[in-house]
Amino acid sequence: MASSAFERGRRRSLATSVAIYLGVLVFAIWILLPVWYLVVSSLITPSQLGVKPFPLVPSSVTLDNYAAVLFGNTGGKGIGSTDMGTRLVPTIGQSLLVSSILVVLNLFIAGAAAYGLSRYPFRGARAFELSVIATRIVPAIAIIGPFFVAFRVIGVLNTPWALVISYNVFTLPLAIMILKNYFDQLPREIEEAAKIDGATRLQTLWIIIVPIARPGLVAAGVLIFLEAWSEFFYALVLTNQLTVPPLLAGFQSVQQFNWNALAAATVMSMLPPTVLVLIFQRHVVGALTAGVGK
Repeated sequence: MASSAFERGRRRSLATSVAIYLGVLVFAIWILLPVWYLVVSSLITPSQLGVKPFPLVPSSVTLDNYAAVLFGNTGGKGIGSTDMGTRLVPTIGQSLLVSSILVVLNLFIAGAAAYGLSRYPFRGARAFELSVIATRIVPAIAIIGPFFVAFRVIGVLNTPWALVISYNVFTLPLAIMILKNYFDQLPREIEEAAKIDGATRLQTLWIIIVPIARPGLVAAGVLIFLEAWSEFFYALVLTNQLTVPPLLAGFQSVQQFNWNALAAATVMSMLPPTVLVLIFQRHVVGALTAGVGK
């Protein structure tokens, strides 16, 4: 009887494992298939794109689409109603500039705020934390108007600074929440020992805490970078296609639409954030799961 119960438990465990792996496989296909479709579309001609069924493995590939988005029109093939291709590389550079500045700025400001909330609680600290979280749910359209008017007055419309300033609305709360949660997991005994040795608060933060909290800082920096890189609405309203997302939207026009060129441009724009996540994925997962078992 005990053996029968053991066998039933073993079969249930095996069925559960199979169901989990099947679910993971279906989810992976759901996520990766559109990306593969995008990559294949960037390597084939428009005539191949219309073939049914769509070739998951193309019989022949071409780099003409990448040449078009890097150098503009090639062979008389246009990209939309305007020459968007020659702007792709400079726009990727602008996206890198905006995202990098935002990462550095946010890590300094959010790091100090999160450390203060974690180590020096004050009356109203919980309300402040809740207000920080609440800012994440404010619709972008509700505050874009004041930003537009203010930036037009001070003359920073269509500049990277318009995006660096406005993006703080949604990146700073994210960084503060991640770093606050991470700082809460760090042992306080090390800071107390540093205080006994005569270290000031700033020395303790810079010499002791920052090296220990490097995984959390890296994770917050990566997520800030991804948020800034993929933001569309602020960049569309406050700039003239200064960053990648609004530029990609501009590949579609009333006159014509070159999906292959858009696919090539999208693949190129995906490379920087993809490489960044692959390099630092361990830190991101570790920081996001910190405190789950509390």
